[in-house]
Amino acid sequence: MSPVIARQRGSSGTRESAREALSDEVMALCPLCKAFETVWFNRDRMVQTRKFTQHGDAVYHECGSGEPCSLYRIF
Repeated sequence: MSPVIARQRGSSGTRESAREALSDEVMALCPLCKAFETVWFNRDRMVQTRKFTQHGDAVYHECGSGEPCSLYRIF
């Protein structure tokens, strides 16, 4: 499952700095413990958190679930 694009945020300034600052905000729902939390992606890579990890295109919660989280757009 690949992350869905949600809200994009950018900064003003040069074209390169604005492109590097783009990020996507997505809600991740764990199928095992039902944890529901906002995670961020920067260029298709998840911004590191303490409880969620990305393996390939899937996001996993650190509760021991073997199934990837469901990802939902934030409007």
